[in-house]
Amino acid sequence: MKEAVEDIVTILGRDRHIVIAREVTKIHEEFLRGGAGGILETLNARGDIKGEITLMIGKAVETERKAAAGVNLRQRLQQIMAEEKLDEKTALKRIAKETGVSKSEVYRELHRSR
Repeated sequence: MKEAVEDIVTILGRDRHIVIAREVTKIHEEFLRGGAGGILETLNARGDIKGEITLMIGKAVETERKAAAGVNLRQRLQQIMAEEKLDEKTALKRIAKETGVSKSEVYRELHRSR
């Protein structure tokens, strides 16, 4: 679970809202809500979490979408293409999904920043 939250912090940012639900509908039901960075700190302090776990990731807010534009967008595109051996079109789709913006908007932002 901790690794998934670390990935969220790395890819989507510390402020992306997430919820970790543990043992839903059971006697030891528990919910951790907040920014991914804060939840990661909580998980690091607690150690392992056991039981059935559900992870929910909130959608990007407008400031996160704008942060994905420009230079960071180009870097992310190159990173995805290199690491996953994807062509530009497929990498743009991946970025669009990550940021919650249409693929055509990501493409326009990429070319505006050049």
